[in-house]
Amino acid sequence: MNKLFAITSSGKTEKSFLDLRFGKCAHIVFFDPVKNVFSIEENKFIEKEHSGIRLVEYLQKEGVTSIITGEVGPMVSKKLEKEKIQLVLLHEERIKIEEIMDRITER
Repeated sequence: MNKLFAITSSGKTEKSFLDLRFGKCAHIVFFDPVKNVFSIEENKFIEKEHSGIRLVEYLQKEGVTSIITGEVGPMVSKKLEKEKIQLVLLHEERIKIEEIMDRITER
């Protein structure tokens, strides 16, 4: 099974930094390490109630298998565990999206 990563981003390019907020992140980067391709979307749930849960549901429909972010709330954590979506928490505020993608492809 191919992995599809969702990485929370503060901006619209791979040069942007990781956004530590999951539900309130500015953008989501979808990264396929096998094909080495990515796309970036605005977080359309940022202003919605229960933005984190809504974002998880959307990412699940998109086929995401792993999420990389800085922090999630307890409801999101339970939802990810229930849906068997891997959660990777990074606490590096100044790490660029391209650096994260490089780390993934080095495995």
